Amino acid sequence: MRETQRRNCGVKRDTISHTQLTALVWAGVLAPAAELLPAVTLPLAGKGAWLAPAAAIPLVLLGGWLLGSLSRGRGLAGSIRDVLGPVAGRGVLLIYMVWALVLLALRLRLCAQRLLSAGLRDGTMWFFLLAVAGMALWMGQGKLSAFARAGQLFLALLLATAGVVLVLALVRARPELVLPLWREDVVPVLTSALPAAGALGWGLFGAFLTGSVSGSGKKGGWHWLFWGLGGCLLLTLAQWTILGNLGPALAGRLDNPFFALAKSVGVEGAFQRVESVVIALWTCADLTLCVLLLFALRAMAVELSPKIQEKPVAAGAALVGAAAALAAFSRGEAEYWSRVIVPAGNLILALGVPALLLLLKTLWQRGRKGDTSCGESPP
Repeated sequence: MRETQRRNCGVKRDTISHTQLTALVWAGVLAPAAELLPAVTLPLAGKGAWLAPAAAIPLVLLGGWLLGSLSRGRGLAGSIRDVLGPVAGRGVLLIYMVWALVLLALRLRLCAQRLLSAGLRDGTMWFFLLAVAGMALWMGQGKLSAFARAGQLFLALLLATAGVVLVLALVRARPELVLPLWREDVVPVLTSALPAAGALGWGLFGAFLTGSVSGSGKKGGWHWLFWGLGGCLLLTLAQWTILGNLGPALAGRLDNPFFALAKSVGVEGAFQRVESVVIALWTCADLTLCVLLLFALRAMAVELSPKIQEKPVAAGAALVGAAAALAAFSRGEAEYWSRVIVPAGNLILALGVPALLLLLKTLWQRGRKGDTSCGESPP
């Protein structure tokens, strides 16, 4: 910790605001959310799957509180080392780094697959994958503040795009496809909160950037409450619109119900067949998530050793991610990992591990207070 502080001494910090960080997280999370919801919740909740994001609100807020409580003022990487010590802390950081690389490779692969499926056949899988990886590398080697400003623009663009699609589809929604819900639907809906929260768990790596956030920790808590609650409610409305148009049976057979819905909307004489445009614009979400992972890897690498330079870490991670995306994942394997393994892993790393670390931190702080109260001077 002291070495890192000495390294930053006299250097102007590259800081962002709480609003910018939460905007980055949600802009990135919209990529897996569009792919996985309601696909991962339909098998559990049926026509009640549209309520899964609302049911996941307690888990999303709990995860934000756990990560925020741990990372306040230091960033999650520094807090992990403070709680566990240099040896065990580095071990846990390596686990998070490996998982971030897995998510980076998977996101690059899924983005390239989606661009191909949109009918953009002037390129191949490797062409789209390397193009997105190159853009992510370029942004990931820059300043966090510049990326945060771009992320705010990306989020506005994504919300506007989704809003147009959903408003055009909302007038055609059939409530009988998603209503009524009965008492026996309560347990399946509550159960579907787990995969929904796991899909949103891609944003957990935003906690590694909190050390670069200016402002008080209490303000950050209120920001996450507002953004977490509001984001989940907007996703709930989006799921209602998707299932109200497609129905649970058809939506369950589609790979990406949201993009299928975009294919069906249009305004006569103005624009039709907007699926390709929506998919192309949704690359902004993939790009934001990839760059967020690169900045998180930079923050973790510096905590492993103060001698490590951040920009080469971003370059190496982008190259490893692109190579793994091409070599390690086929189309079927990428979808299986995205729908089954990744949500479970995100829940463990966003809820399970932080809860254990916060417990250890609390016990350690109480132990120090007890030692001080017995007349021992603090170190």
